[in-house]
Amino acid sequence: MTSFILLDRNGYEHEFIAKIVEEVLKRIKPVPFHVGDYLVGLKDKVEDVVSLLNVGSDDTTQMVGIYGIGGIGKTTLALSVCNFIAHQFQGFSFLENVRENSNNIDGLRNLQKNLLKQIFGEDLDFTNYRKGISILQQRLPQKKVLLLLDDVDNKKQLEAIAGRPDWFGPGSTVIITTRDKGLLTSHGVEKTYQVQELKDEYAFVLVGWKTFKNNNLRYTDLKNDKAFSGYEDVLMRAVAYASGLPLALEVIGSHFFNKTIEECNRALDRCERVPNENIQNVLRWSFDALDDEEKFVFLDIANCFKGYELTTVEQMLHAHHGYIIKDHITRLVEKSLVKITDSGIVTLHDLVEDMGQKIVSRDSPKDPGERTRLWSCKDIIQVLRENKVNNNDMDGFTFHL
Repeated sequence: MTSFILLDRNGYEHEFIAKIVEEVLKRIKPVPFHVGDYLVGLKDKVEDVVSLLNVGSDDTTQMVGIYGIGGIGKTTLALSVCNFIAHQFQGFSFLENVRENSNNIDGLRNLQKNLLKQIFGEDLDFTNYRKGISILQQRLPQKKVLLLLDDVDNKKQLEAIAGRPDWFGPGSTVIITTRDKGLLTSHGVEKTYQVQELKDEYAFVLVGWKTFKNNNLRYTDLKNDKAFSGYEDVLMRAVAYASGLPLALEVIGSHFFNKTIEECNRALDRCERVPNENIQNVLRWSFDALDDEEKFVFLDIANCFKGYELTTVEQMLHAHHGYIIKDHITRLVEKSLVKITDSGIVTLHDLVEDMGQKIVSRDSPKDPGERTRLWSCKDIIQVLRENKVNNNDMDGFTFHL
């Protein structure tokens, strides 16, 4: 037990009380945020992000960005990091769904009010978000705070809530999750972490948990335990389909719950033929946020150029877009829709590729000749044989042979 004694040399009474409060806050462990019912493959990622932070330092405010495609687990990772380090701060604020919650006219103001309430416990009222900026600049430097901004998609959101490091008290940390690495760069966030897909071993454990509610299931259990016998093939098929995307693994595993092997296979057949709407909606938002030319380039890559060398893709699309094609591809990479491997190959997540193909297919579900792009040999042969290409759109028509 620590004792505090007020003597003349301790200074003013209010300063002494402030020191006591600060010491108590350090020793009280905050109630952690709920992250999920069952988490796999997070330990190494949490350690990676924490290693980017100099949490023990009280000199400067740090900003770190966590980015990746929708459904990859950015929020889960960020909350896990915050739960791990929150006890070292005097205040913790979690502003979730910033993109969605800032859409209405009072969105930014309400986010600012929530931040102030979570940090200071006060309901402050002000007329607009610009006044809120002034209040944040006055109040936040008083404390060492941990702030998590979840799902940011616009620079204005950052400017209204975490404009500059000097808005915060020394030693504060701001963690930002987003799908757009370019947004982090434009805001001066130098420390960034890209969330990667789950490794197969973790993916298998996650889909097994959602299917059987067994948190210790391993591949060998399927072969050795009669309760799970026969499910190994369909679960491995689900792992291959999800390609390490936690959202897809959870959705598919939920469809498998209490189902026979035959029913599980049929459920996966449906996902492969008609992609799950929940998964597609999460992924589709990134596409919808692109401008028209960026959408055009993304659909070309998703439907026709996955696996090609970057130089080849740029040469092929240069005729239509000119030298700006390099900028378009850069934006797709920043938006986490496209990846460029170390060897210079253009690629993208399997479910993102599937989303791009479905977007084109929906233009004309039954008549491929009315589509702007063809990648299926069956459809290409049919269109050439029947001479059904839409001549009104030949400028944008792409074959993948």
